[in-house]
Amino acid sequence: MSELTVAYFFKIVWALFLGAMLAAGFRSSWKAENGQRGILSESRSETTVWVDPIVFPVLIAIYAVMSMTILNREGQGLAFLIGFVSNIFLFTCIYFILLLFLLPILRKYFTARMCATLWLIPVFLFYQPQMNVTLAVRPPAAVIYIPGGVMRAAVCVWVTGMIVIMGAQTASHLLFAIRIKKHSRPVTEGELTEKWEKLKEEMGLNIPIRLWYCSVIKTPFSIGMRKRNKITCLPEKSYTEEEAELIFLHELHHIQRNDTHTKFFLKFCTALGWFLPFIWIAVKKAEADLELSCDEIVLKDADDHKRKKYAELLLTTAGGPIGFTTCLSASAQSLRYRMRATLNKKKKRVGTGLLFFIMFFSCFCVGKTAFSTDRNTVENILGRDSFEITSAFYTEDFEKGEKKEITNKEEFLEYISGIRADRLLYRYEMLLSSNEPVISGTDLSDSIEFNLFGKYLEVIRYETGETSLYHIADPIDWEYVRKL
Repeated sequence: MSELTVAYFFKIVWALFLGAMLAAGFRSSWKAENGQRGILSESRSETTVWVDPIVFPVLIAIYAVMSMTILNREGQGLAFLIGFVSNIFLFTCIYFILLLFLLPILRKYFTARMCATLWLIPVFLFYQPQMNVTLAVRPPAAVIYIPGGVMRAAVCVWVTGMIVIMGAQTASHLLFAIRIKKHSRPVTEGELTEKWEKLKEEMGLNIPIRLWYCSVIKTPFSIGMRKRNKITCLPEKSYTEEEAELIFLHELHHIQRNDTHTKFFLKFCTALGWFLPFIWIAVKKAEADLELSCDEIVLKDADDHKRKKYAELLLTTAGGPIGFTTCLSASAQSLRYRMRATLNKKKKRVGTGLLFFIMFFSCFCVGKTAFSTDRNTVENILGRDSFEITSAFYTEDFEKGEKKEITNKEEFLEYISGIRADRLLYRYEMLLSSNEPVISGTDLSDSIEFNLFGKYLEVIRYETGETSLYHIADPIDWEYVRKL
């Protein structure tokens, strides 16, 4: 079994594992919320699907620090970080845009809970920092060349915009939280607090959640990123027992699912792709799916009267969430769809199998595109003034290892010197298929080794221990090289 076959086998096994974990996590969460106890759903304090969404931005931040400290000692930290984050950026943006256009069809046939979970695929895919390396079996199929100056300017603009957008969203949330606490008071009515505690107990929520009235809000919402800092706020008005139960169930399900963390993840995605309008639209749709999925679980066994009452409640409390909060009602933009969904009693597919398929397929979509920069000739890359080939071999079939020595080394060196190559920002392990020709060579002092194959050039400098990978920009005449 070849090395490439083993790598692809591992990739398939890993994709199956991630798909199975997501399917099992979703199914466990679904059963817990619908009162079906199982081996994986005994604890109902949280019904987060597998991985907490806040892991996504936190791991990227941690990995950025590690890259700029540990890896930067070798001078590779910044390049490696750009390659890593760009891989995440490309997948997340393309995935969100595709999901945005497929969402009307998915909403028609599948549960809102499944649709809301689909937006979290990047979390499940990248929850381990080494996923980019693990899934990049071969160098990318497509390489995007950007000149060094343009690349550095683009990265600076992108990072600056990301920091400004995320900083503004975080500041807005913190200021809103301060304002809320300033104009709030605890709910003291016995009927409401009794109903609140009863529903918490029935849902298995054994964490402290404060229930407040707030005089500056129009719609009920929940706030709090930390587990023991959760607050549900109600507008200053009276509620019937039925209205209170609907509101409490909606907000408690948000808290049980850790949806404030999901909102933080979604806001982070808007910062990640801040210059793409479709990303902002996609995140708005994802936030609407969070609300729709809570509507769905609240009304799972509801009759027509209860559904109409809930629809009226949505109309009378219309408003949009601020910061990383979850709210009962919605902005006018998504209210019309939620009203229709509330009154629709049609059963939809749970969607566990679709989640497995999309997770499995997503594993094969990572590492297909990469960025390159600093275009130069092979002559300058190898250092022609001090470089002299002492050995060079042409291999028609790398797996069989049948080597043919290149006898006309000077003509060969003259030929490859003019070929242009771009430096890849990301290091890939070079795994070749058996039908790729390979040229290997070393210099006179045995301090430099190069391997030329397909569209890639690998340069190993033994004195510094540095390995660089380049994408060949010009076509290679392999028939000519074979005759040298």
